[in-house]
Amino acid sequence: MFKLKGLTKKERSWVLYDIANSAYILTIVTVLFPIYYQSVTASVANRTQIFAFVTAGIALTDALMSPIIGALSNYRGNKKKFFKIFLTLGLVGGLALIIPGLEIVSLLVFFVISSIGYNISIVVYDAFLMDVTDESRMDKVSSYGYAWGYIGSMIPFAIAIIPYALVVFEILPTSYEFITVAFAFLVALIWWAVYSIPMLKDVEQTYIVERPKRPLFDGLSSLKKTFTDIKSYRFIFIFMLSYLFYIDVVNTVIRLATTIGTELGVGVSVLLGVVVLVQLIAFPSAILYGKMAEKLGGKFMIFYGILIYAITVVVTYFINEDTAWLMWVVGILVGSAQGGIQSISRSYFAKMLPMEKANEFFGFFSVFGKFSGIVSPFLLAIAIGSWGTNQAVLILLLPLGLSAILLSFVKGGKPNLES
Repeated sequence: MFKLKGLTKKERSWVLYDIANSAYILTIVTVLFPIYYQSVTASVANRTQIFAFVTAGIALTDALMSPIIGALSNYRGNKKKFFKIFLTLGLVGGLALIIPGLEIVSLLVFFVISSIGYNISIVVYDAFLMDVTDESRMDKVSSYGYAWGYIGSMIPFAIAIIPYALVVFEILPTSYEFITVAFAFLVALIWWAVYSIPMLKDVEQTYIVERPKRPLFDGLSSLKKTFTDIKSYRFIFIFMLSYLFYIDVVNTVIRLATTIGTELGVGVSVLLGVVVLVQLIAFPSAILYGKMAEKLGGKFMIFYGILIYAITVVVTYFINEDTAWLMWVVGILVGSAQGGIQSISRSYFAKMLPMEKANEFFGFFSVFGKFSGIVSPFLLAIAIGSWGTNQAVLILLLPLGLSAILLSFVKGGKPNLES
């Protein structure tokens, strides 16, 4: 179905995993699981607070695990092994979500298992970028991954959402809700599994450190040394700090856009339309980002993405029931930048890494992204309680400004450890 012209076999297989896992994120995590969770836990008074704590706990667990898995992935055979393990966890946990009669504890346990499996598989997957292509093609290949991930996720989403929509619009009775949700989950999980096969067959670890007698101890020691020597990788560290701040905003928009839109008086039908619009615009935009990065540089395109998000925040400030149409503008802006800034961040970061530290640093890279999932929603919630939703969104301009300042100090290229 996806020919992906202009890519080698290994690059194509790597990109297909973005197409695979994006179905899980859009159909299950972003759209249907939150709705299903609210339905299952309708009698639980503090269900939203519980889910918020669980979400933060998942992010913290991922943040702690990512650099350890990254360090151990250096050893022969480990990278593919870890990928298989966490891919399996994600799929099995996802299947368990549709067991009939689940209550809140079991539902959340299975969601945690599935989420951690997905998140850590992405850490290993990102690190495989250095195994499938050379530095001159990283921007192109990384942007292809995000771009085709957006458009590819729309196919299973369209198939999965139709039966559930029939229940929402009361064409089917509400008693069919669980069946339609289970069908949607199955479609997304089967899609994830099938399009993971090329990655499992064709992509292999090329940079290898021989397995020591004590792999866990030596892996943790290597991780500690990387962290201790962070001063030697000054520009990498500054970039990761900058990334922490701007990806904080990107992740906040992904996770809370629907909730914020509802608070601002935007209708459900508009919000679902905006979700689809973002996916459609993100496809060509991510590819364009990759091409522009080849001409103007990855750093310039990241600055551009930060600017687009700043404009998005300002536009959101003006949204209310009378100006709900502005949500479409927000969708256009987010769609034009979301995939691009993520893909170029991944490839720009990869180009800076010394090969012997690549896996560990991708683990740290993931940690910085995961911590943005802990702090930002918490701060935004406090701001909303104090100032109201419109004013509160302006707080996101602060991390965007800090990220731009830090990024201005970053110089690309491999670090000179003797300097």
